[in-house]
Amino acid sequence: MNLKVKIYSDILLACICFSCYTPPVYLFTDARLLPKWYLFVSVLAVTGLLAAVTWLRGKPLPDGIGALASFGKVFTIATALECLWVVVCIVKDGLRPVGEVGTLGNPAELALHLCIAIPIAVMLAMGNRERKWLALYGAAAILFVAVLLLTQSRTGLICLALDGIIGLCLLAHRLVRRKGLRCVLYGVLALALLAGTLLYVASHKTASTSGRAFILQRSWELVAEHPLIGHGHRGFEREYMLRQADFFREHPGSEYAMLADEIHHPLNEFVHVWVNYGIAAPLLLFLLLVLPLWRWRRGDRRMRPFLLPVLAILVFSCFSYPFYYPIAWLTVGAAALCALRSVLRRWQKHAASSYLLPLFFFLVLGAAVVDAVQEHRWYRAYRHSFRDVAALEEYEELHSYFKRNPAFLYSYAMASFKRGDLDRAARLIEECGQHWNGYNRELLAGDICSYREEYPDAIVHYEAACAMCPVRFAPLEGLYKVYDLTGDEERRNAIARQIADKDIKVYSSAIWQIKENCK
Repeated sequence: MNLKVKIYSDILLACICFSCYTPPVYLFTDARLLPKWYLFVSVLAVTGLLAAVTWLRGKPLPDGIGALASFGKVFTIATALECLWVVVCIVKDGLRPVGEVGTLGNPAELALHLCIAIPIAVMLAMGNRERKWLALYGAAAILFVAVLLLTQSRTGLICLALDGIIGLCLLAHRLVRRKGLRCVLYGVLALALLAGTLLYVASHKTASTSGRAFILQRSWELVAEHPLIGHGHRGFEREYMLRQADFFREHPGSEYAMLADEIHHPLNEFVHVWVNYGIAAPLLLFLLLVLPLWRWRRGDRRMRPFLLPVLAILVFSCFSYPFYYPIAWLTVGAAALCALRSVLRRWQKHAASSYLLPLFFFLVLGAAVVDAVQEHRWYRAYRHSFRDVAALEEYEELHSYFKRNPAFLYSYAMASFKRGDLDRAARLIEECGQHWNGYNRELLAGDICSYREEYPDAIVHYEAACAMCPVRFAPLEGLYKVYDLTGDEERRNAIARQIADKDIKVYSSAIWQIKENCK
């Protein structure tokens, strides 16, 4: 293979790996996740476009095994640099009480990256005979494990336990020759390590565990309504908070009332896609995640590097939302391409595919650039909306592009409300309800109706917000003001007593101010 092609391919692989660790870029409304996705998709599209053009010109492409090895090395380096940054932050600011995050959005995201990187680093260490590389990769693996523990991620701990069980079983396989004794040893090691891990996970952050169970119960109710076809795209966002409100109306004294919050995801990828798209979606997702294992069991040894990284994504899919992050798509996509390479080779023989691939990657790159530009315009309009009336004009220009984005519609409604354009705000918040129903939407809708002197509608929205998140004080304050404006002293005083007697989950000056105003 041409040395120049190999250098370019390694550079592009490095860019793809490092894009997963993109630090916050404050040019978009989501400064952490969106820059990561834009850089990841753009580099991936450029890589695919160059590969397709190279293939069309009849030149050889980089070998798949060599590219996979290069990817493993670069990803290990990128993860090691991220961990070193975590160490620097700890030295500078001390340990975070909720877990380390590094340059990423939350501890779970960092834990996901580490759980993918640990088996890759161990495999690289075992595959190198030179002592210096063995020591470097071994030290990287130890560093990854240490930082994973500092994230305080329970799902990460379960993945680490599974990696440990598999490692101990492989060690026992080498040391113990008798098959029966070996099987007994496998079972004892697996039960001991997994039971200890699960016991720790169950006893740690019990409130969070209880809240997750509550979310899954309400989500299963949504699944039971339409198990075959689901509720449609964004069905979970439209329906879940309404179901949560119904539960607390029927069980006002529930122990879950203090745990209730605004929910956008059931913390389970299989349940999420099932609610949205029906039973076929979780089955396809599960088959995609077990595809590397199935191909490996069929004798495809090239799938071995993917087994533990994809297993980590499978575990995270049961307790979190790993597919919000590029690293999960990159790992699963690479595993699927490797597993289906024989099918892809047959497809490559068709002449049409030779011209469709460059066109496809070019369109993906163009879409990423256009979306990034529009998102930046939205960010600029959001920043100026509190002091510049012209920002509403830019919001209106963006409306046709983001008309199905509930976050944009809510932001536009809030900006219109702050600028005093109540009619536009009411129209937008109603439009937002077609895609998303949640606590913040109901609260803003109540404020809009209150300022428009549509008090019966304001009461409906405030009561809905109260039912969705009984622990919050803001909807009660809204009800207090509405009853005060309408002269309903009996209900106003009842709300005042409820505010005075209400337990506080997280103390803040805003809550004390509400208590003082409604005393």
